[in-house]
Amino acid sequence: MDQIGTLELSTENIITKKRARWAQGYNGKKACYIDKDVICYLCGNNVKFIAEDGAETVFNFPGEGVGPFDAHSLSHCFAVAEQCLNPKIYVFVYPTFRQTSVLQGGAKLEYTKLFFSSSDYLCSLSGIPEFDLTLWNYNTGSKLCTYALSRENIPTSLSFNPGNWRQICITSEKHVTLLNIEQSNTLFVMQPTIIQFGERHWPYDRRVRLPPADRDAEEITENERDIPTRASTRMTRYTIDVPKAAKAGLVGELAEKLDEIQDETERVKPVSQVWTPIGDLYIGCAGGQIIKIDGESHQGKVIYYPPKKARVPDSRMSSAGIHRESMVDIQMTADDDLDKLMVEESVDCIGLHKRGLYCAGRDGVLRLVDVKSRDVSVLEVCKIGVPVTSMAFSASYRHMVLGSEAGSLHLYEPGTPESLRLLKNLHYGVFVAISCLPGNEHCVTCRENGEIQVWTIDKGQLVSSISVDMPAFSMACSPMLNVCAVGTAGGYIYYLDMNDVENPRLVERVRVYEGTVTHLVYQETGMYLLSVSEDGHVFLIDGRASKNFKPLAHTGMKGEVQSLSSYTDSTGAVHVVVTHNTSGNKRSGATHMTTFSVTEETMRDLRYNCHSLKYDFKDKSISKVSLNMAIPSYGSAVTEGGTVYTLAQTNKKVHQHKLPRKEDLPPEKELEKIRMEPDAEFPGHQLPGGQVLLSPHHKWLATYGTDGTLMLRTIGQMDKTVSVTPHDYRIGGVKVVAFAEDSQNIFTTGYDGVLTCYTWNYTPTGLGKAKSAMEAARAKKSKLMTSQMEENEHIVGMQEWTPDRESRPMSERPVTTNREAKEKMKRDEALERDEIYQTPTPTPEDNSTWLQNQELEAFKEEDKQYAEIKKNLRVSIRDMRRTLQSMLHSNATLPELERLNRHEFDLDIEEQMRLQGEADQEVERVREEIEFENLAKMYLREMIKRECWDEMVVKGRAVQAFNSNLEVSNFPMRERHKQFLKMLETVKKRRAIEIAESKALEDKPLPVVAKKKKDEEGGEGEDDDGREQPSTTGSLGMRNTVSGKFQVECLTGAQYGGGSDLFYSQFELHAREQKVNQIVLLEDAIFRVKQVFNKEFDELFIKKEQEIGKIAEKNKRIKKIIADLEFVEDVIEPSLTIAEKPEMMLTVNDDEVKVEKFYTPEQRKIMEKKQKEEEERRARERGDNARERALNEMMGGVLEVKKEDELKKDIPRPSFITTKAEAEWSEDEQKIAKDYERRVKELQEEREKYRKQLETELRKNQSIIQEGMAAFDEMLNTVFMKKIKVMMVIYQEELKILRLRYSLLIEEELETRENELNRLLEHKTAMKAKAAQTLMETNKSVSAYRDTYDIYLAEDKVMDKQFKKEFQDVSALQQDQLYRFFKKRPRALKITRAEGDASTLPNPFADRPSTARQNAQADQYMANQMADLDKLSNCPEGVEPLVWDRLCRYRMEKVKSENKVKVSAQILAEMTSFYQKRQEQEEQYKKDIDNIQDQLSRLREDRNRFNLNLEVQLLLKQGQVEVDAGSFIQEYKDSALIHRSVVEELNNNIQQLGESKIASMVESKDFRKGIIQLEWEHKKMLMQVEDLQNKMKDVQFIKVTREIQLFLNAPDYEGRKQGEVGKLEQTILQQKQIHEKNLSERKKALKELERTIKQKENDNEQLLKQLEDLNVSVHERKHIEQVNADKQKDSGAEKRYQEIVQRRKLVDLAKAQAQEVAVLRAEVERLRMRTFPALVQVEH
Repeated sequence: MDQIGTLELSTENIITKKRARWAQGYNGKKACYIDKDVICYLCGNNVKFIAEDGAETVFNFPGEGVGPFDAHSLSHCFAVAEQCLNPKIYVFVYPTFRQTSVLQGGAKLEYTKLFFSSSDYLCSLSGIPEFDLTLWNYNTGSKLCTYALSRENIPTSLSFNPGNWRQICITSEKHVTLLNIEQSNTLFVMQPTIIQFGERHWPYDRRVRLPPADRDAEEITENERDIPTRASTRMTRYTIDVPKAAKAGLVGELAEKLDEIQDETERVKPVSQVWTPIGDLYIGCAGGQIIKIDGESHQGKVIYYPPKKARVPDSRMSSAGIHRESMVDIQMTADDDLDKLMVEESVDCIGLHKRGLYCAGRDGVLRLVDVKSRDVSVLEVCKIGVPVTSMAFSASYRHMVLGSEAGSLHLYEPGTPESLRLLKNLHYGVFVAISCLPGNEHCVTCRENGEIQVWTIDKGQLVSSISVDMPAFSMACSPMLNVCAVGTAGGYIYYLDMNDVENPRLVERVRVYEGTVTHLVYQETGMYLLSVSEDGHVFLIDGRASKNFKPLAHTGMKGEVQSLSSYTDSTGAVHVVVTHNTSGNKRSGATHMTTFSVTEETMRDLRYNCHSLKYDFKDKSISKVSLNMAIPSYGSAVTEGGTVYTLAQTNKKVHQHKLPRKEDLPPEKELEKIRMEPDAEFPGHQLPGGQVLLSPHHKWLATYGTDGTLMLRTIGQMDKTVSVTPHDYRIGGVKVVAFAEDSQNIFTTGYDGVLTCYTWNYTPTGLGKAKSAMEAARAKKSKLMTSQMEENEHIVGMQEWTPDRESRPMSERPVTTNREAKEKMKRDEALERDEIYQTPTPTPEDNSTWLQNQELEAFKEEDKQYAEIKKNLRVSIRDMRRTLQSMLHSNATLPELERLNRHEFDLDIEEQMRLQGEADQEVERVREEIEFENLAKMYLREMIKRECWDEMVVKGRAVQAFNSNLEVSNFPMRERHKQFLKMLETVKKRRAIEIAESKALEDKPLPVVAKKKKDEEGGEGEDDDGREQPSTTGSLGMRNTVSGKFQVECLTGAQYGGGSDLFYSQFELHAREQKVNQIVLLEDAIFRVKQVFNKEFDELFIKKEQEIGKIAEKNKRIKKIIADLEFVEDVIEPSLTIAEKPEMMLTVNDDEVKVEKFYTPEQRKIMEKKQKEEEERRARERGDNARERALNEMMGGVLEVKKEDELKKDIPRPSFITTKAEAEWSEDEQKIAKDYERRVKELQEEREKYRKQLETELRKNQSIIQEGMAAFDEMLNTVFMKKIKVMMVIYQEELKILRLRYSLLIEEELETRENELNRLLEHKTAMKAKAAQTLMETNKSVSAYRDTYDIYLAEDKVMDKQFKKEFQDVSALQQDQLYRFFKKRPRALKITRAEGDASTLPNPFADRPSTARQNAQADQYMANQMADLDKLSNCPEGVEPLVWDRLCRYRMEKVKSENKVKVSAQILAEMTSFYQKRQEQEEQYKKDIDNIQDQLSRLREDRNRFNLNLEVQLLLKQGQVEVDAGSFIQEYKDSALIHRSVVEELNNNIQQLGESKIASMVESKDFRKGIIQLEWEHKKMLMQVEDLQNKMKDVQFIKVTREIQLFLNAPDYEGRKQGEVGKLEQTILQQKQIHEKNLSERKKALKELERTIKQKENDNEQLLKQLEDLNVSVHERKHIEQVNADKQKDSGAEKRYQEIVQRRKLVDLAKAQAQEVAVLRAEVERLRMRTFPALVQVEH
């Protein structure tokens, strides 16, 4: 195959064939500008370049696999990383695709991200396992430095600072890291900077947390999260505080991560970032938040939070009276408001523009956000309509490209929302099929979402697309006519008219079967279409439009069909090969191969060759043969001669099979045993799975699979292959491959959503092969030309299919539910009338399949054929129904015992058995569930019993009182483990040795004086004999006697059984071993205390059992007496309850079960047998029993005669008493009667006497029982009180144990903290050593480079000094002139923009170009300026050209030397700065080490203080606690323990001082009483003085008016007033007359004014019309003047401006003078008022 040629994928024209290849597909990943109008992105294993005008270019990446990608818009280059072991990074230049460099050694397995700086640097991020960030110089291909990132937080975005390539920002979901690149000549180092959020500054060794995602969320610090326990609040004032990590016992990385693990606050998740020209950062978060980071202070804050989602409760607006006029208006308003708000996933992509911050995300809206103002607001909104996953600006920032995961690219001009246009829309999704239309000009693809797309084969342009609105699974194009068939879910096949490829039409939809259409294959001539369903049926469909694509027949396969292929021989017979899997495992490949052939004879008489009207083929008619495959395989392709090619599942090779001929086949029974072995095998693929495809001319074989490789070979030379790798195997490899009609192009698709087109680059040998393929295509085209034209004309005339076309009117459409209801009603009516009901002929339902319709037709045919037989059967059934009804009626009248059950009349035995089987299955299921539940409960019971009963040496039980609710329980006790007993023995021996050692070290007894002193000082803590009191031991049960340094047992401890001489004193527990030993001894003491109490409890329990036995004996007699006396009294019968006898809970009695017990039939038989035997035994006993008969006959049935029995017998009454009257009695009878009466009287007396005896005995027994019960209750009460004391003792000792364990826990925490600090110290020490080594090396390099710089500087100075020597051959005057020209330099380049350009340039970094661009511009400028200076025209007069030329060369050398010195100075400055930073870093490490050492020293001090400052448990009486009790538990942290005598002495002093204070208070009270009286009199006098002064002021300040003077001087004041009143009345009348006259005149004037107003209004209307015309003219003139404003010069503008200024000054002067006049007037008025008379105030 390699002799034919190679496959090419490129847009460059091949010289030999002039063909272009292409690739299409975009998945929403990074799309960026590489030129001013060219956009690039990854397209499968290629890089796609698309211009804004639509021109496309494809670059086939030469590396192994395609990894991350990035482009440099300024340098016009792009970088692509490989995806393999030890991947490389290739850098290419656009548009020549010249390879600039190959970067190696940055990763072991993969790269995850690439990003360029604005200069000559590239950064790469590796993936697993190292996660290294590597800085490269892509021009030289050198690796500069590496920085290791955390392996836990995968970066979400990375970028260089466009204005400073030395800054890199990395964001992850939990962190934001800012890296500064520091340089020292050729040494580069990345140093991280901490970004602080909020007001809290995190220490250097702590991880900074991001802000909360919710604005209202409270930031909880570590100290706030710690909730103090009761144990920690009861510690001393020297409480030790350790970090949470030490409390958790964590050291190392886990200790640092503890804060993150415990942090439950939802925090922001950065996903995007952008730099500002001043070095600030804006970060977009997944929740819609925007973070701003200050570039100088490195302080970050959230400047925008998205609004919270409103929770709208469900309500009924109609009930509330609310009416919405237009839901559309409301929806539009809500959408507009939502677009102006940034919500979740709206800032996934952000970009900085001069106008603001552009944000876009998955909400499909592009927003321009104003981030400069205080309140973040949206300035511009543009709806994209699809989720935005990529955003990039062009180099000029005048255009923006937006990429979407939906497969579209949009172009947008910032500032103009209407400029949004669609650059490319490929409808991203996985392809399911490819096929070519007749004519070899277009190919059709189908995506899984039902999108059908038409592409041009030559350029790969998307011509049109149409959707079937259903998930698609298969697709095929007819080779006969321009029709595309699409298979979807539900068994639908859609037929699309492709005659007009720009406007495809959906012309027909046929539902063949239920389920999914998994395969669609056209026969070579297009006559038939083969379809496969999910259940394994292969359908044959007419592929012609003139036949309306009618399904013809079908045949079944076993299992799941995996491949379908066909071949048409010269006779027109269609040979079909189907491979299918019967094992149920899809991945194992096909296990069977079935072949069948459809000939023209078979199709002529189709009804005969099918079993029924269902049109299922007969196997013999189609020669159907199914063969077992020896090796499971994938795919199939059949060629002429019956040769089939498959891909093996085991060795992944291509297998060649030869189908057996019909005459060579064995019988059917032996056919199943035959295994189909391959005839030959050829090289295949590397991974299992794939498909096989033949070219249209059946000469070339293509295989493809999950390894991403497409292999082609010729049928004659299967060993030679041509292979390409169009898709990556990591995402599934190649999915579908298709040949063009002439086999010159090959189309592939993968799971990456990319469509590629390959064409042949033929060798001279391959041209002949290509001609044969093209000739075969031409022959096929000419053969089908006539039928193709006819069918195309027919399909063009077909109407476009719509969903409404298949639906019928409601009156004709059968409704299934109504039909079933009517049928049921008719059937019931027929049963009631006892008529024969005939089932109506079924009709097809809506949306029924072709297979269902054929089944209905077959049913109708069968119904006609067997109509008479069915009628006879219905009559027989009716007769049987009548018979059964009569039998049921007779059965209902029978007695209940003779009556049969209803189900016994069921004649449908099979249905009865089925129902019985279902019932049995349900019973079995329920029984199984109950058994499982019972098993679980039994397991739980056994676990509880084992834990709480079996393992208890002493079972837990209680003893209850007889006459009260008092209850005393024992202490359940487990058996102590051997390890504990062994440890206890060890502790006892060790403690005994310690006590013996302390006794041996004691030289002499304590002196008497010392003893007295000790008694005086510690009398409260010890007894007279030196024993410790409970107040210091902290317990009532274990008191120790202090004799020197050891303790002996006290009688009080022995009282409860817990005493021991081995206990440590609480004041001696310093060491850890002592505390552990003390815990063991205390646990042993608690065990012994419980053991002693349990013994007493057992005795009490035995006494209760004895007491209950005594009561039972008494109750027997009491019951006998009550029965004899015939009393109705309750008998006290105490018994042991479950609490007293808990073993009763472990057994279940029959009376406790309230439900009837279920017995199996076997158990019932055994019970009946036992019952029968018992009845027989009783019958035998009731027979002739001689013993009972003798007892009854000889002794009356009793062995002993009792008195009470005799008293119960009545004296027989003489018979004559009842038969005769008393007067008729004889003397004997009278004597007998008297004797009878006497005996009766005596019997009554005896009975009464015996009754009293019984009553006395009854009361006595009852009193004995009550006394016994009361005595036991008293005993129980005593034990209960002791139990309380014992529990108090146990709790006290358990409290000691808890305190000791808490102290041990604190020691462990301190030890953990010390280990962590030691680890940090070692780490910092190692870092300091490394920094010191770096510092030393840097110092050496700085010193060496300083020497180099000095050499350059000296050489530069030498050149200046040797100028005269170089030009000795010229005169002194010329030498001076030349020296001035030698020193002359061009002015430095200033990067400035033209005035007014700041607002027009959209690039925010325009005024801050990159360093590389500045250097390039400066070098170019300097070269041009120096060239101007070197021109001969600048040569001074008299200087020869040779000398001038020599001067220019020497000056150029001098300039180069100066530049070298300048560059060296910059490098030296950088190295010096680097050296200083390393010094600062070393100093910081020193400070960190000192800080850690200080923490270690403080920790050790705290540890020593904690071990020495013991916490002692004290037992004090209530009156000895002087601290006020709190609400719950009092803290004694700030309390002090003092001696009682100090308190008593203080109380005496307080009492004395109180008495003296009372005496002084009484004396003070009497003296103060006199003072108060004097103060009251003084206040009274002051108030009188104040009243008199106020009266005097009123008299002084009264004004004497003219009215008052006239009243005082006029003799007739009243008459004068009357005259004035009369004059005033006349004046009022006159004024009224004048007012009426004036009013009439004003009314006349008003009418005149109204007439004038109307006239003016008319005039105004005319003026308004004129004004509109004038305004139009004015605006026109204004626009004209504005246009010509620059050309005209207004000479009078300055003059008018001066007049306006002068007028303004005069107005200001007039205002000032007016103010001065007002001030002078006020002063005059003030002076005039001073001349008025006034009374002077008299002062006292």
